[in-house]
Amino acid sequence: MKYLLSLLATLCCMCVTAQDNTYFGWIDKSAKHIENNRLDSAMFALQSAMKLDPANENNAVLLLNLGIIQRQLRLMDDAYISFTAASANIPDKVLLLHNRASLLVELGRYNEAMEDYNAIIAQDPENVEAYYRRGLLFLENGNREKAETDFTTCAAIDSQNLFTKLSRALLFKLNDDWHGAEKVYTDIIDTEAETNSTFYLNRAECYVNTDRFSRAAADLQAIESEERDNPYFYILRGRLRLDQFDKFAAKADFEKAKQLGYDEELANKWLEKTK
Repeated sequence: MKYLLSLLATLCCMCVTAQDNTYFGWIDKSAKHIENNRLDSAMFALQSAMKLDPANENNAVLLLNLGIIQRQLRLMDDAYISFTAASANIPDKVLLLHNRASLLVELGRYNEAMEDYNAIIAQDPENVEAYYRRGLLFLENGNREKAETDFTTCAAIDSQNLFTKLSRALLFKLNDDWHGAEKVYTDIIDTEAETNSTFYLNRAECYVNTDRFSRAAADLQAIESEERDNPYFYILRGRLRLDQFDKFAAKADFEKAKQLGYDEELANKWLEKTK
């Protein structure tokens, strides 16, 4: 959202005398709505700007921002349409492709996402994030060899990049080196300016797999509000509760994971342990 606001602010500065219902006036409104977390109103404002001037050369940037807002609002198909419409004339094609590829992954359209990451790498061969995310897709397709190649490419490009660190952690996990992976996630949490709940979730997974349950419990407790819709959060917490001999609570967590879409066969295996 910060990048989105900066783009809109730049466009607003192009016309300092923007009136309320002019092209730049609507853009200014959209930026203010985003600042106040009124995303529906921001979406309407961007659409209104483009309706006023359908041929404006800045519309590709507006479409990118519109897609980001639509995704936040869970209007996933609309977001895909906006990203794709922006792709022809967007100044920063790599940024657009990253946003669309990420959306496609969320939609389960992995082959299309792979095409976008391939396009990013063709245009920017040192884009570490693209190698990392393409590696994840290779893993999803069961191609560990290509995944590992992408992960090691990250390190060759920039050993200190966040996505290189995430790649390194995944390589440790692929080799069942949970202690090594935990050290990487701890380094990320301690050194990155901005961390998110997924780092703690991954570290909790490492703690669970090395029987350090109290540390895992602390990480899971810290991110419960952010990860409440993540089925794997409940799998990990259920495993903790099994270790605490609280089968009733563990069963509730495993059932919640199933409800949220976790693999039914795997969830049932954990549920068997609660009987």
